[in-house]
Amino acid sequence: MYGDFLVQELKLAELLCTRLCHDLTGPIGALANGAEFLSDEGFDLQGQAIELINSSASQAVSRLQFYRKAYGRINEDGEADLSEKKKIAEDFFAGSKVKLDWPDTHTAASGVSVSYKMGRLLLNLLIIVSATLLRGGTLSIRITAEEHAKEIRVSSNGTSIKWDKEIEEVLLGQVTLENLLPKTVQAELTRLLTKEIGAELSWQVSETAVECVLRQPINPA
Repeated sequence: MYGDFLVQELKLAELLCTRLCHDLTGPIGALANGAEFLSDEGFDLQGQAIELINSSASQAVSRLQFYRKAYGRINEDGEADLSEKKKIAEDFFAGSKVKLDWPDTHTAASGVSVSYKMGRLLLNLLIIVSATLLRGGTLSIRITAEEHAKEIRVSSNGTSIKWDKEIEEVLLGQVTLENLLPKTVQAELTRLLTKEIGAELSWQVSETAVECVLRQPINPA
């Protein structure tokens, strides 16, 4: 029984590592290309090569910082710094076709707070929802706290929206670990984290928008 659990954990880690390496291949490959251009004595566009290296390095660092918070180990207790999460998200989507709409009124700057685990879930939701924007658009984040629950709403709005049914099946717990792919493993991590904190995840899909809502009940004192 314990051995089976370790095998499942290893499988999940392998798929997440594959996903991470895939997403880092682009900027790191561009870094290598820029360095190769500079080493070519006949290359007369050094300025463009340096610009490529700088932009690719910045993108690689931003992705690593984002995925470290989304996939990596975090503190079990305490409150997440939502202003930090916002900055990480801004850097992650910088230069892309995705425009981030995350007002300061929905960060720690206004007194809004969520746990470390819920903050980690937020970053994973950004990955899922941003992927629905095939041609770019707006990604909105709203965080509220009521008397009995805290709620995170992540929504996309664009001219070309696609909600992946494979991702939905994983979020619903309809896919076994053996059938997960690097493409869908991040949704499984999201499902497991949601279950771990006793929250509920729901979504609504239309032709121009997708909204995911993460709701975590607040236990009465």
